[in-house]
Amino acid sequence: MKRIVALGLVMLSLLLAPALRRLGSGPHPVPDGTAAPAESQPVSKAADSRRAAPAALRTTHPGRPVHALLLAAIEAETDPDRRSETIERVVESVSEADLPAMLDSLARDISPGAAELGRPLVRRWAERDAPAAAAWTAQLPEGAVRRAALEQVAIAWANTDLPAAAGWVQALPQGDAKEAATLDLAYEAARTEPVAALELASTLRRTPQRDDLLVHALSQWPGTDSSSAAAWAMNVPDPSLRQRLVAAVAVASAEQDGAGAAWLAASALGAGDEQGRAAVSIVQRWAQNSPQAAASWVSQFPDSPPRDAAVQNLLALWIPQDAEAAGNWLRQLPAGPLRDAGTVAYGQALAERDRSSGVVAPAASTSGR
Repeated sequence: MKRIVALGLVMLSLLLAPALRRLGSGPHPVPDGTAAPAESQPVSKAADSRRAAPAALRTTHPGRPVHALLLAAIEAETDPDRRSETIERVVESVSEADLPAMLDSLARDISPGAAELGRPLVRRWAERDAPAAAAWTAQLPEGAVRRAALEQVAIAWANTDLPAAAGWVQALPQGDAKEAATLDLAYEAARTEPVAALELASTLRRTPQRDDLLVHALSQWPGTDSSSAAAWAMNVPDPSLRQRLVAAVAVASAEQDGAGAAWLAASALGAGDEQGRAAVSIVQRWAQNSPQAAASWVSQFPDSPPRDAAVQNLLALWIPQDAEAAGNWLRQLPAGPLRDAGTVAYGQALAERDRSSGVVAPAASTSGR
């Protein structure tokens, strides 16, 4: 505990003195012989300056726990950016040896500030020694503090040893805390190991949060293996969830394989809102690389609001690339609602392009006359 006290006082002198002054502690005189601020002095003099503050702090706050001083200084920062910086600096200043004792103190404090400081401290510990941080969380009583600590361990451990983290989270006692930790672990894993994330998600009970995780994880998979991702989605027994998952795969693969994404959306998604949203998103991605191919697909859509939205997105991306080609496509369309919607979208996209470039251009014609 002595080490914690010494640590906290040193940190406060360097990082938190302005906040403490706002709390009413008053300015501390610069010790004799200090001719300039610490940052302008050699390292040894800066260290001497930091060591000069503990006596003043002991006099000003006799008997107060160090974590309470830290929290008071953090709470004094009303500016969000400065508050975040203060928390970050405090977290960086705590030595690894002092982390358990500091977290023990914060765990006994029910204030919101204690939870706010405790989360990044647990994350930092888990980044360096995940098993030790996990063991510490295990001894916490059930509640919000334990749940938050488990989540931070899961996120940090996923980036250093995902198999070990998965084994740890699966061994946790059943309950809301385990569910939350598994969700966080899977979300973190989805960035680089989407299949592992799906396996973790599949251990969870059916909830909206679980389904959202499945959609997110599956949308990360097509970048490496879109056919396997589509097959996985098609094997999900629940019809509504299956539609969401197939749509996620189709959209995620559209930039790399627009034709395949279009086929999947048309063949595996039933007519309705899910298919319409997927079609618009596919066009957005496909048109970045192959606007002509995306346009050919759009021309096959039935007359519907999603088709109008798809045309608008298509032309908004196509006009800056090749306005003449976009105009030619419109002129070749038969008269009807698609051409009418496309002509309006063409004019809007052309005007937006000219506004962005500062060009005042005459109205464009797609009538073919």
